[in-house]
Amino acid sequence: MAIQFEMVDREAGVSEWRHRDNGLQVLLLPTPVAPVVAFGIVYRVGSRHERPGHTGATHILEHLMFKGTRRFNRERGTEIARELHRVGALFNATTWLDRTNYYAILPREHLSLAVEIEADRMRGALVSDEALESERTVILNELDGGENEPFDLLMKSSFAMAFLEHPYHHPTIGWRGDVERIDGATLRGFYDTYYHPDNATVIAVGDVDETEVLEELEERFGAIPPAPSPVSEISIREGEQRGERRFEIHRTGEVASLVLTWHIPEGLHGDLPALSVLTQVLGDGVTSRLSQRLVETNLCLGVHAYALELHDPGVFQIFATITPGADAAEIESIIRSQVAALGLTPPSAAEMARALAQARTDLAFHHESPGQITSGLTEAVAMGNWRRFVRELERIESVTADDLLRVAGAYLRDTNLTVGRFVPDGSGEEIR
Repeated sequence: MAIQFEMVDREAGVSEWRHRDNGLQVLLLPTPVAPVVAFGIVYRVGSRHERPGHTGATHILEHLMFKGTRRFNRERGTEIARELHRVGALFNATTWLDRTNYYAILPREHLSLAVEIEADRMRGALVSDEALESERTVILNELDGGENEPFDLLMKSSFAMAFLEHPYHHPTIGWRGDVERIDGATLRGFYDTYYHPDNATVIAVGDVDETEVLEELEERFGAIPPAPSPVSEISIREGEQRGERRFEIHRTGEVASLVLTWHIPEGLHGDLPALSVLTQVLGDGVTSRLSQRLVETNLCLGVHAYALELHDPGVFQIFATITPGADAAEIESIIRSQVAALGLTPPSAAEMARALAQARTDLAFHHESPGQITSGLTEAVAMGNWRRFVRELERIESVTADDLLRVAGAYLRDTNLTVGRFVPDGSGEEIR
């Protein structure tokens, strides 16, 4: 059997291959430290590809991909979960704004099973109406559970308020009314649009031999044709925010929470490494500025900063869980003053050293195991370039204190800000 994969590139041990006939992209990284392989497939479809009325389709479809394919189904006693459990695999799937991924971590001698399952799932999923109805209840329960979590509520609402035009506005799980009404025909159409080899990337990391893996992939994926028509790109761009936005959520709960959200560029933009280091200075670890000002003084139970690196322009967020009895307005003022200070004066040499050391530690953790490497490559693929993952350390090491000064001033402006509060009803908390 002739292998139709041709090498595209090789960097930092990762080799990129592309199938000549169907366009399937493959990333391979041999790390033979244990007889284990992480095998995953990333489809370049996430909630940003959904249109109003069909939100949640990507997530529902992810659920249905485990409910049966032509070869792996309950009638034959070969359900996907059963087969993977049988060989001791750890497996799951996740949906996010830009992508859907399926993965399994399993003994290397059973890699062929994971390959066979994903090849059959690509074009052989049943996506039946019966499976949809059984999973709809599961997903609605999952959605209701998120309604009781302040972090989930603030995340969903902050995106809905910050993004008025771009489909990042919609939660990945979907709006409840859409999840209740979506039908099997819509999901099958969604599946037929996006689940094709030329819209997917296979990733294999661990105790693998490149030639053997490519032969296995050729056997299972080689005959699958590309999509009948190219997947259309999302062309919607969010307009510039020109004023502060605010919202409040009142629900039953025990503690109040606060989120501040600013628009930032896409994940591949040159300013993202500096924004990532900025999260370390502001809200990562007990020595960070916000932890010292808010947690160590018992005003907050916790505070965290994130720079979400997405395919399209994303967000920089600071979440704070407020100590009962503390003044939410005071906490917001402290956060904003600390952010404003970074836009006026660069961090000290000691702060930069700590932030860069923490960033290096985090990156080392993300490169520790086949599963973590596969996850990192997955997110880089979703951003638009797998090399983003292998170049992370180099990009972080080049960040200077002046870069932090520049990006804080450029993006963390009041006119670019959305502020949200979770106010627990019935707990004695007051809005101040």
